Amino acid sequence: MQYADVTGKKIDPHYGDTRHYMTNGGYTKKSGVPTKYKVQIEGSKRWYRVYSYCVSNSATLFIKKKGDFLIVRDIGGNNV
Repeated sequence: MQYADVTGKKIDPHYGDTRHYMTNGGYTKKSGVPTKYKVQIEGSKRWYRVYSYCVSNSATLFIKKKGDFLIVRDIGGNNV
């Protein structure tokens, strides 16, 4: 798995029903659940939706780019 080089970030709410991304046990499916965040990565002007994959109490944030998954290290901060 590779890490995404985040160059920009913004809040863009996802209005879909997140229950479609969950298992019966309350965890996320392997496809992840969309979050309210979008990021830009180095070398691209496109905004990518950040997804969360949660197992137990630990979540991994990632984006999907051309069938590949890139881990997002940090989307926090004052400018989000």
